[in-house]
Amino acid sequence: MTAARQDDNRELVKLLSALVERYPDQRFGQLLVHSGILQYEPRDRQDGTATPSLLDPFNEESRRTLHRAVKALKGPNP
Repeated sequence: MTAARQDDNRELVKLLSALVERYPDQRFGQLLVHSGILQYEPRDRQDGTATPSLLDPFNEESRRTLHRAVKALKGPNP
């Protein structure tokens, strides 16, 4: 593991820790989705409807996850 990856992991943990304090009523999974750490994409079903499918972040670098989380928490640009 590189020092940069470890630093990014620590920043992600700090971010999540702050969210736990800020939103005590949210479940952990909700915090992961609302922070942008976990993402959904629509998947078409056989009946023609779309259902959300969780994207697997297993091979994603921590830096990319961190950037997405920071962007998600800033909200939409004015």
